Amino acid sequence: MTPRTALLSVLVLAIGMTPLTPQASTAGATGIVASISNAPVVPDGDVAGSATDVLITLDGSLDPNVAGRSLLAGRTISVVFPPAFDLGNIDPAYPLNDVPFPFPPVPPLPPQPCVPGNLQCTTAVVLRGWPQDPLFPPRLFTTLQVDHARNALVFTAAQNIEQSPGIKQLHLILNGVTNPAAGQYRIRVEAETGPNGSLETGEALLEIRERAAPSINITSVFVPALGGAEGDAEPVCGPPLLPPLPNNPVYQTTATGEAAGRAWSFLLWGADREPLDNVSLEPFRDGIYLLRRDDGGRSGTVVGTVQVEAPPGATGQEVYQINCPSLMPAAPVIGATPGIGPQPVGRMDLRFVAGDVAGVYKARLSLREGNTVTMVVTAD
Repeated sequence: MTPRTALLSVLVLAIGMTPLTPQASTAGATGIVASISNAPVVPDGDVAGSATDVLITLDGSLDPNVAGRSLLAGRTISVVFPPAFDLGNIDPAYPLNDVPFPFPPVPPLPPQPCVPGNLQCTTAVVLRGWPQDPLFPPRLFTTLQVDHARNALVFTAAQNIEQSPGIKQLHLILNGVTNPAAGQYRIRVEAETGPNGSLETGEALLEIRERAAPSINITSVFVPALGGAEGDAEPVCGPPLLPPLPNNPVYQTTATGEAAGRAWSFLLWGADREPLDNVSLEPFRDGIYLLRRDDGGRSGTVVGTVQVEAPPGATGQEVYQINCPSLMPAAPVIGATPGIGPQPVGRMDLRFVAGDVAGVYKARLSLREGNTVTMVVTAD
């Protein structure tokens, strides 16, 4: 082993053992709440002084084949905040609003101020377990209110929401709320999602950070353009699309020796909220890949790793890169929202080929001093 290889091995081990940052915090998680994290469309939704933009993940599997929670018409899910997040004093430039219907607005309707790319509002949506695919159109499934007595954001079901796959996450885009000083804040969820609408509860600690950290974030906004349905031909690059985005890139099924039908697309930010563009995938050894950024230096900088976990005895599995543009002038969803965006972001697109043994393959993508995301492909 050369000195350089030995050094890289230590670096890979260090990155692989890096614990999840507060961007995926399970601290203090109880009951029906599994974690609360920075939302995957901003670099700073959990940073002091920035707009609050977080993702609450409920307990249970995000696998779409596993049922989530149901919510009967008229029943509610409440997210209760501590006083430091003052929902009674939402910035009037970003009033509480539901994502409108029809969506996107159909002429001759005027431009709407609460749609992806122009979120001049404080809003929230329920997700089925993968990014940017809310129950759609949102207003036909849930409406939003603030319960001032409890300092709570309340979802009320406009119709019965069933468990296929049901409610698994809550994306809170609170552009009119500013994060308080760095520290831990307890967030409580009170949901009438139990049998016959009975109450279920849970809590987690939201870590508000002093500054941003590197982050890699799964996105679904390129999935139809890149791969569409499973079994499609080689993906091609395309612009971000608007919901609905029903093709889940996180959990896929393919045949042994075949490529998963949907490409993996990621948004990348650095520690200073800068876009991590020009990141390439470099095979290292034994199912491990390096994420190396071309920063103008002679050999670039290793910013992260991809580690593939395969069934025993499997061979032939691989991850390869798709050469899509690596820099976006504005992140999806937030877009050019005045006062919030645009937030330029790096983009990386990959595809996975299953090995020759049936079973579950997992790829864990980690950024140095940042977070980790996991993609799952089942080969049969």
